[in-house]
Amino acid sequence: MKFLLAVDGSRYTRRMLTYIASNELLFRPQYEYVLFHVPPKSERGMDNAANEAVLEESSLFLQAQGFTPLRMLRQGTPAAALVQAANQLQSNMIVMGCRGLSALETAVMGSVTTEVLASSHIPVLVIR
Repeated sequence: MKFLLAVDGSRYTRRMLTYIASNELLFRPQYEYVLFHVPPKSERGMDNAANEAVLEESSLFLQAQGFTPLRMLRQGTPAAALVQAANQLQSNMIVMGCRGLSALETAVMGSVTTEVLASSHIPVLVIR
């Protein structure tokens, strides 16, 4: 099994990673895990160190739980890049945290989760 884990350094990412570490029935250390980060537009011009730190924090957490994740950093639109990477890597599932925006906030700002759910051809597990 290969899981693509969408990480952004938020508390929703930490909640998702905690769920993975605590759910032994679905997530086992011997499976392949890829931590995937697309920096927001406002952070794309920033030093890559900040973006690498997002991946590092998630990687260290999973390593402490006995997992050996790979890391992937991409530029672009988060939802499209996530779905494209899942297809390229032949992932079995995308796992992501959800901010839980209201219907109005989603309509105004959009939602990466909604876009991924609409465009992915593989299962997506959303952790709230």
